[in-house]
Amino acid sequence: MTIELQRTEEQYLALQATAVDRELERAAAGLPPPTVSTKAAAKFLGVHFDTLGEWRRRSPPLGPPFQKGVGQVGAGLNQHVRYLYSDLVEWQNARLGKSPKERRLQNDLDLAQQRVRELELELSLRQAKEELAKLQKKLGRIANLATLSDVAVVSHDWALLGDRIAGHVLAVDDATLAQALAEGGVWEGTVEDALGQPWINTESRQPYQDAFLGVLAATQHAIEASRSRQRASDLEERLGGGAVVADPVRPFAKDP
Repeated sequence: MTIELQRTEEQYLALQATAVDRELERAAAGLPPPTVSTKAAAKFLGVHFDTLGEWRRRSPPLGPPFQKGVGQVGAGLNQHVRYLYSDLVEWQNARLGKSPKERRLQNDLDLAQQRVRELELELSLRQAKEELAKLQKKLGRIANLATLSDVAVVSHDWALLGDRIAGHVLAVDDATLAQALAEGGVWEGTVEDALGQPWINTESRQPYQDAFLGVLAATQHAIEASRSRQRASDLEERLGGGAVVADPVRPFAKDP
């Protein structure tokens, strides 16, 4: 079975951005669920997605309160993280609110704060461009899984239905992707990680397992071929050896 892509990276990113906007609109209107995804939280706060992750990893954590483990696909670092929209609003208002002392000093701080905001925007723009480039490169690799790195090192975005994987975001059908984006159900992990998680059914899982096993078989074949070449080289050296016997040399030994 092959992995057939249903959309390009650009089409997926556009759908994802629209879904984040709709998620925030629903939350602002008080519609369920009461929580939003990390991408929606980052957009609401005006910070980069990675910045939220850095805040959460601090001890103690920085930023607004968050809920970890909402949805159990992936354990530990891969657990879902969600934010109560009300917590985001409260934290943002507190951050932007001005104490009496701040009001007295506001005139002196305006120019400095404006420059800080400009620098933050410049940094966010640079990070967003870098993230886009990495994401486009990462998304495209699902169509050509050829090395161990592709299946065991490179992370991919997976569409979730509930707590189960439906498939790669570029390969699932439009309805599945729309539901996953609407529910904030996009999980990041390697192909190896994904195959260790529950899926919606075996049929959806099978192409990725076939690709994974194909990479393992090709890697094993390459290793066996390399060993055969090494044995042939060793045999050639022994059969064609001369009369001079060199002193044994330790690997990586330095000259005295």
